[in-house]
Amino acid sequence: MSRLDDQNARLLGDKESFFEALFRNNQEIMLLIDQDTLEIKDCNWSACLFYGKTREEMITYKITHFNCLSEDQLRKEVEQAKKSERNQFYFKHRGGNGEIRDVEVRSSPVALEGRNYLLSIVVDITGLQIDSHALQKENTVLEKRVAERTYALKELNDQLITAKAELEREMLFIKALFESIPGYLYVYDEAGKLIKWNKKHEEMTGYSDQELAQMMIDQWFEGDDLVRVMAAVDDVFKKGYAEVDANLITKGGKKLLIRSNGVVMTLDGKKYFTGVGIDITASKRLEAELAKKSKLLETTLVSVGDGVISCDKEGHVLFINRVAEELSGWTKNDAIGKPIETVFNIINDINREKAGNIVAEVIDTKEIHELDNHTLLIARDGSERTIEDSAAPIIDENGDVLGVVLVFRDYTEKKQKLDQIEYLSYHDQLTGLYNRRFYEEELCRMDTPRNLPMSLIMGDVNGLKLVNDSFGHVMGDELLKKAAATITKACRADDVVARLGGDEFVVLLPKTDQVEAEQVIARIEDLAKTEKVGTVELSISFGFETKLDAEEDIQRIFKRAEDYMYRRKLTESLGMRNKTVGMVIETLFDKYQKEMFHSERVSRLSAEVGTKIGLNSKDSHDLQTAGLMHDIGKIGIAEGILDKSEKLSEQDWIEIRRHPEIGYRILSSANEFAEIADHILEHHEHWDGSGYPKGLKGEEISLEARIIAIADAYDAMTKMRLHMNDLTVEEAIEEINRCSGTQFDPEIARVFINMIENEN
Repeated sequence: MSRLDDQNARLLGDKESFFEALFRNNQEIMLLIDQDTLEIKDCNWSACLFYGKTREEMITYKITHFNCLSEDQLRKEVEQAKKSERNQFYFKHRGGNGEIRDVEVRSSPVALEGRNYLLSIVVDITGLQIDSHALQKENTVLEKRVAERTYALKELNDQLITAKAELEREMLFIKALFESIPGYLYVYDEAGKLIKWNKKHEEMTGYSDQELAQMMIDQWFEGDDLVRVMAAVDDVFKKGYAEVDANLITKGGKKLLIRSNGVVMTLDGKKYFTGVGIDITASKRLEAELAKKSKLLETTLVSVGDGVISCDKEGHVLFINRVAEELSGWTKNDAIGKPIETVFNIINDINREKAGNIVAEVIDTKEIHELDNHTLLIARDGSERTIEDSAAPIIDENGDVLGVVLVFRDYTEKKQKLDQIEYLSYHDQLTGLYNRRFYEEELCRMDTPRNLPMSLIMGDVNGLKLVNDSFGHVMGDELLKKAAATITKACRADDVVARLGGDEFVVLLPKTDQVEAEQVIARIEDLAKTEKVGTVELSISFGFETKLDAEEDIQRIFKRAEDYMYRRKLTESLGMRNKTVGMVIETLFDKYQKEMFHSERVSRLSAEVGTKIGLNSKDSHDLQTAGLMHDIGKIGIAEGILDKSEKLSEQDWIEIRRHPEIGYRILSSANEFAEIADHILEHHEHWDGSGYPKGLKGEEISLEARIIAIADAYDAMTKMRLHMNDLTVEEAIEEINRCSGTQFDPEIARVFINMIENEN
């Protein structure tokens, strides 16, 4: 600071002319503004050029004439500058040609002749890309420096006030000028020697105050940078102004890309070269990054999986990516400049009419729009595809729409899947009939007076559970599909046939009376008599009810039809189940003849034991029947196990051990065989409780099951051994005797052994 004082002292005699020239001729835009009235009290020639006014015209205006903020807003900003709370601002100013320019303003309070002013230095930053983070960081540093320099200059100001009041004005000019400039300030003499600088110069270059005093202009640069700088210096002295970008070498050897501007300042007949250098390294780096990002964005749009087309606000295509080329059939070269309606030709796929102009809608509303459903894109070759699309406006910082970007994709496959989903949501997947959801919606829709009389038929497939248990769910599903086809075939085109779930079907018959409903049921029953799935006959129990009065509750009609169906099912289903059991045993014996012979022998042996222990004729007959059907559950065992030639695996045995439970479910569903179902379930239980499936023991096991167990084991040992030689009668008797009291009832075992020994 002492050097600055020395320089000021030497210049005191000519201070007015020096600082007047510095103020008037500086390339930076400078304004002296009254803090209270906001009137412009003085300005330099750079300000006149920028605002397009003479100095005499300028001092007739308030700063609000050029600043785009309202006067109230601007006064709030001025208040911060007055209190030195902030000295760096960003505004929009009106230039001489009326164009709105982005400016950076550095303002510092000064006191002249008893009045308070703001010295404002304005920098045109229009087009300069500023990294907001870097700007904030720089702003913080500048504010700190300003605060430091403000304190120092205030001390100097107090000293100078006592020496000479007029010097205060000039020193305030120096403070505002030096510390408000967004870069380093320099003044060189004609020989190229640095004679004046600001603190920023020291900070940016790393040189001390003493070292800067020895610097020449050609020491900062080298190579081509030096050539450009010296050429710019020549232009300054010849033309009065020049600007150049060059890499300045700091004391530490680091290179800073500096944008320097200079003007000629004449003082006491001597010419000086003065100006400001701004570090644009970050700005240039940001420009490069933005260019890179722009290229990356373009590459992304070209390679993205959706079609992308952008157009200007007149609707002319500006950009089209690869996917959009494929979908539209237009190449980039052919599409650019064409009207968007030509390249993006869309119609409604229902009425085939031209779709609305989505681009015009977006431009008009400045909002994102999506295409209506059922939109087809007509490609250049005439091919059509369903698309989904959105269009968004491209809006500049002033809120004006510059154009529109369309993003769209081929929706054909997705639409097909959605159509399929919609179909499945209203249809039964197994039978293809309408499902319960559709039925309920349709019932509400059809329940109107114009459809009266309306009949409702309920149907239930007989024996479905028995078929599932006996032959598996695949055959059960086939039975349901056969029932659905039969019902549909007998109904009329306007009738609604639906599967409610499980084995239940419903038919809605609008404008159908009781007689007609009975005729429909008769047609279905006649068709069903001719239908079979395998050996299983199709049997369906029906009930119906007719709604005659509009006031009747349709749900009560449904309930009465359902009740009627269940009453008929009580009789029809029993006969069907008994017939099905017969078909099951026939199917099993036809498929596995060894099982038939085995079952017949077990049946005979069981009946003989029953006679030996004194069973009456009915119980003896039931025992004989149970013996014949003891392995009926094997109909549900997986294919290939019962006649497997190699040794059975543990998993195979687990599967085979299911047959007592399967047999129980089959027989318990038919009244005729319900009494023997428990014997079938228990015939593999053991006297000591080690059997299956329930682990019963002793007399918990039915007598008939205990008899069948011994007969079954004996015949299996002597006639049914697949993977080893059959046992002799003596060996089998010995095995039964050994297992007496563990596997077999000891009393039944004794009777059975005596019977066999007597026969032999």
